[in-house]
Amino acid sequence: MSRLRDIRERIHQPRYDSLVRGIGVSSIPNLTQLFGNANVGQRALTNLQVAGALAADATYLIKAIRCVLFFQGLNDSEFTTAFGSLPALVNVVGDNARAEDLYGLVGYGSTFTLNIGNKPMMTAPAVYAPAGMGISGFTTENSRHVISNGLATHQSILKLAKDISVAARQNFNVAVEFFPFARLGTGVGAGGGAINADIDPLAYLNQFDGLKMVQFHIDGLETRDVQ
Repeated sequence: MSRLRDIRERIHQPRYDSLVRGIGVSSIPNLTQLFGNANVGQRALTNLQVAGALAADATYLIKAIRCVLFFQGLNDSEFTTAFGSLPALVNVVGDNARAEDLYGLVGYGSTFTLNIGNKPMMTAPAVYAPAGMGISGFTTENSRHVISNGLATHQSILKLAKDISVAARQNFNVAVEFFPFARLGTGVGAGGGAINADIDPLAYLNQFDGLKMVQFHIDGLETRDVQ
């Protein structure tokens, strides 16, 4: 389809990419770069059309960054062979207690770096970028929970102090890195002294075999050609 010459439009369009989205044990490597080639073409994982850049000479003005976390244990009585057409999930060991731990472990145990071209623009813990969305409320059904990364309101997002521009055909990515919670002593006793190894949030995330999703969103204004 031809473009209208010298006419462009501006839309509010978040762009997202997923570190993980699915159920079962995973093998996510450390220092993963999102908004690359891995997930392009899979709408459930990303809405980017071109690896590492915007399509059709579009430009972007990043006004906010979000980190979306969602974890759900599948080892309760609702998730069995009677649950729709799902295969038997009775062997799943990742319960909701582990799911709740993951919100803190991933949020405080990982950092993200927004890179524009070859220049880092921001580095911060994942919890620094609240989702500003999600299901909110309270429940006691089957020991389930309703948790999100921060308050589920659009007011509770990481609004950048200064907009970040992405020029046409300029590469960008979000690099995600995990850091273990190191032991601070070797004494035997209650609490951390009884743990015989560092706690690795990435290993915990990979070993969790319930439902899990970690996504990063850049949020702002996209300017594109009119077709």
